[in-house]
Amino acid sequence: MRKWIFIFFPLIFVYLSSEAQENVGCNQLLADAREAYSAGMVEIVPELLLPCLEPGGLTGTPKQEAYKLVINAYLFDYLPEEADSLMDRFVAEFPQYQTTGADPAEFTGLFESHLAALGITEEVVTEDPADTEPVKEKSEKKTKIKTPFVYENSMGFILGVNGSFPQIIERYSVGNPVNSEGSFGMMPGFQAGALMNLILNRSMEASFGLFYNQTKFRFTDTPFPFTSYDYEESQSHLQIPASIIFKLNPETNGASLYLRFGIVGDYLLSATGQGTRSYVGSTEQVVVGETTISDSRTRLNLLGNAGLGMRIPFEKSFMFMEAGFKAGLIKSNNAENRYKNDDLVWLLYHVDSDYRVLQFSFSAGMAWNL
Repeated sequence: MRKWIFIFFPLIFVYLSSEAQENVGCNQLLADAREAYSAGMVEIVPELLLPCLEPGGLTGTPKQEAYKLVINAYLFDYLPEEADSLMDRFVAEFPQYQTTGADPAEFTGLFESHLAALGITEEVVTEDPADTEPVKEKSEKKTKIKTPFVYENSMGFILGVNGSFPQIIERYSVGNPVNSEGSFGMMPGFQAGALMNLILNRSMEASFGLFYNQTKFRFTDTPFPFTSYDYEESQSHLQIPASIIFKLNPETNGASLYLRFGIVGDYLLSATGQGTRSYVGSTEQVVVGETTISDSRTRLNLLGNAGLGMRIPFEKSFMFMEAGFKAGLIKSNNAENRYKNDDLVWLLYHVDSDYRVLQFSFSAGMAWNL
């Protein structure tokens, strides 16, 4: 009896002093928890070891043992939800752990159910009896575990092409805007940049980037019955996208799909316009060369961003392809400078309508786990 008193008294003292565990080494706490579990004092085990499972605590094999002790303590104490939640973390950190005969059946069953939920398969190979010794109590088994690709915080690059299609908000023209049949047309551009993805949980990531985006489009109109023109514009942008990535099949070992939703901060670096005006029934043309129009455009803008993509994993990296769509939330032109450029207005007969830019893109890139 004295022996048990000398064992339990220090353990109860440690239990009551759990608020000061940061001053006690985790290795000593693991030894105390091991002894408490053996003595049946399972309610003490989580109090002792949970802080040591956080970053800065135990690592490697001792951490694996601590996880098992706490999970088994929860199972023994009829706390299945706590055991299930902690098993999520255990499997994420030690997906290649193999249960043994020393593990309780409840622990083994819970572990195997989490493996199945993660898409981890076990291929059990039993040795040929001809190659084993004549007398054995149990057949030996070799277990091969196939683990899914684990996406971590990552950084990479992206390249792509885009097509811009401005949307008219309010129509303006040197002629009668009511009779104007002017329309925007799509032209090809490109984008390139760097990005970083930060893990939020198993199915979500936060993504940030810094992109260069070239936007091009055209506008054609017949402001008067006797003349028409074709106008082309090119813009250069610096963009800072921020988005959330939703993985559609995060447990797969192969190509995975994802959705992206977010916003893009946009700064206009430069904008130029040029065009050609023709007369009806004549080969005569008026040509306006490349003209800087940055003051006629909104410098700062905000765009909504959505995309559907696919990732193909490699060792410690992945390739991705994505189809995207951006929509300007603020109009792109500066109305105060609508008539500022004389060449475009009075030679080409082009006047800016109020518009916002819609852009479709297809991009591809590589990212590496950090």
